[in-house]
Amino acid sequence: MVEVSAGGHDDVLAAEVLTALAAWQIPIVQFNGMVAERVGMGWTDLQALYVLANHGPATPTDLARRVNLTTGSASRMIDRLERAGFVRRVPDRQDRRRVLIEPLPAAVARVGSFYDQLNELHRHDLADMTHDELRTLARFMKAAAASTEAAIRSL
Repeated sequence: MVEVSAGGHDDVLAAEVLTALAAWQIPIVQFNGMVAERVGMGWTDLQALYVLANHGPATPTDLARRVNLTTGSASRMIDRLERAGFVRRVPDRQDRRRVLIEPLPAAVARVGSFYDQLNELHRHDLADMTHDELRTLARFMKAAAASTEAAIRSL
């Protein structure tokens, strides 16, 4: 829920942005759920594949933390993803005692292909924005992601 304060013009505009962002989250969640269903995985599994594809291989413990699972639940998730051909376990080159989970490029490409049309639509949405607007939007999105991660950790 977004509350509009009784403040000035900037408060009203900020509330408009937050309301639009909240409204955008609903179709994003729906879209991701549809992609997960189409490729035969759960929502958390899709999140894990996204984390690995965009941030690189991770230890099971780090991956569990990134997708907000217990280590036991993450272990079962990794087993599912490995059986389905989305990830593999590899030894850590810097510490052979550790195992890393890495995404398989073909699986990332297959899942990523579901986002091609949406990404193209978003590129079109951004096309009329100025360089300064895009820089401001990118700054907000990075800050919002960090704030959301902080809120997750505080729950």
